[in-house]
Amino acid sequence: MAEIIQMDKNGRVVIPGKIRKKFRTRKFFLEANEDRIELIPVKSLESIFGTVPELDLPRIYREHEEEKDEE
Repeated sequence: MAEIIQMDKNGRVVIPGKIRKKFRTRKFFLEANEDRIELIPVKSLESIFGTVPELDLPRIYREHEEEKDEE
């Protein structure tokens, strides 16, 4: 699936709706090489919650924030 999109004067790019719906995420890993830019979708913890029932998301987020504060 390829589309031509345009960057605005602030450097923002809009990802077309049909592509956003396909990947169902708001986070992307951006990789820039010499001749191209790639956006790789990043799955949220919420999207994998059903696959790991013992996953305690509030605790994970809290611990992450505490670790950031210590740095």
